[in-house]
Amino acid sequence: MEIERISFILTPKDRLDDFIKADTAVWEPWLQQQRGYLRKTYQRYPTGRVDIRIYWDSRKNLDQAAKSPEIPVLDVKLQAAFLGVFQRL
Repeated sequence: MEIERISFILTPKDRLDDFIKADTAVWEPWLQQQRGYLRKTYQRYPTGRVDIRIYWDSRKNLDQAAKSPEIPVLDVKLQAAFLGVFQRL
């Protein structure tokens, strides 16, 4: 199993649940279509940080999904869906 780790800092920091809802709505349908995707978890921090862990069955499938040309479009959709500011750490 491979775990992809992604962290963000959000402004305003009290919008963590809104960010997670937007992230789930945008990314989950795409992830479920990817070979080897298992699940995704979130860790929230009161500082406005959120850590996302995406579990894959293999490094090969993670690497293949990471090459998808759809990823930039999904990033833009997430920016439009979340009415706040987020920055990847």
